[in-house]
Amino acid sequence: MRNTLYRQMVYWIRANRTWIEVVDDNLFKEHIIARSDRTDYLVSRTLVLRAYKPRGSCAEGTAWNIPEHDLDRALATLRRQDRQFRQRIKKAAMYLTAKDAEAIIALATHGIVRLELLEQPIHMSHNSNYL
Repeated sequence: MRNTLYRQMVYWIRANRTWIEVVDDNLFKEHIIARSDRTDYLVSRTLVLRAYKPRGSCAEGTAWNIPEHDLDRALATLRRQDRQFRQRIKKAAMYLTAKDAEAIIALATHGIVRLELLEQPIHMSHNSNYL
């Protein structure tokens, strides 16, 4: 996953969180990838999320480690499923939305983690003297 895309996803999670927070976005950890004929060990960036409020069956303090490898697979799946997403991401990482971040995390965790991000409306104050 491109660093800019990863950073944009982390930004959306931090900015719009409702019950899950980003604990660490720069953790490098060794992961095991099982193949049909061998087992590979891979050191990759890992996104660490933690529930800071209880929600459903998840208690406060529950943590999830999501390796970048799983995020990459989720991103590839979302690109195949959503043509508009694919076109937006080709332009630039800044076109990644909070809903896209939710979808990537849900796919990467096989539906276990639902971020339920709260998108904040953009507030623009109207100043008639400025015109």
